[in-house]
Amino acid sequence: MNDDLSMICEAGDTQIVDRGFRDVADAFEELGFDVQMPSFLEKGAKQLETEQANETRMTTKTRWVVESFHSQFKKWRFFSERISQDFLVNIDVLVRTVAASLNKYRPRLFHGKSPDDYALATKMLLMHNKTSQLQQLISQGDLSLRKNWKNIVHFDIHFDFPYLTLDFLREYTCGVYQIKQSSTYAKAHLYDHGGEFEYQLSSSDDNILRCRIHSKHSSTS
Repeated sequence: MNDDLSMICEAGDTQIVDRGFRDVADAFEELGFDVQMPSFLEKGAKQLETEQANETRMTTKTRWVVESFHSQFKKWRFFSERISQDFLVNIDVLVRTVAASLNKYRPRLFHGKSPDDYALATKMLLMHNKTSQLQQLISQGDLSLRKNWKNIVHFDIHFDFPYLTLDFLREYTCGVYQIKQSSTYAKAHLYDHGGEFEYQLSSSDDNILRCRIHSKHSSTS
């Protein structure tokens, strides 16, 4: 592995990896690489600290193009299923062949040099150490997640919620990953809840609206 990496990497290069590389992260660092990997929850913790969460978002955002390229690999039937050990001797040739074909005949997933790309990167760096105001309210006990919420249908008022365009949401979420995820969440929720969402308004702050929806990371809604 050392010889192969030395052909394409130099000491001080950053290796952006997913959590599956946690067992070899130390080996990468011993080779002189800077390893960036999504954070893990500490034992007993319910969520990441703000700095850890933002670091994880930066890593995930940077790595998404790698995951997208991997998904193109899986469109080839051979790589979409479990690979027999009989092919391990030639697996590097097979991977290089498919990768070369994708690079030659498929459009590039990401160019990364447009003004919009630079603007997005700058925005993420500026927001990197910014604390969420909503998280502060929750941490200070000013906003409860479990009580003092009222269903919108119980309010006899005209509820004027702004129309959010896809362009606004892409800018707000710094990309498209969360938007793509939201479609899956919404379809699953509508299927399990008779085609309806439950909208609630905070009784202590009428500027805070929430929609109860099941999270794949939790056993509760």
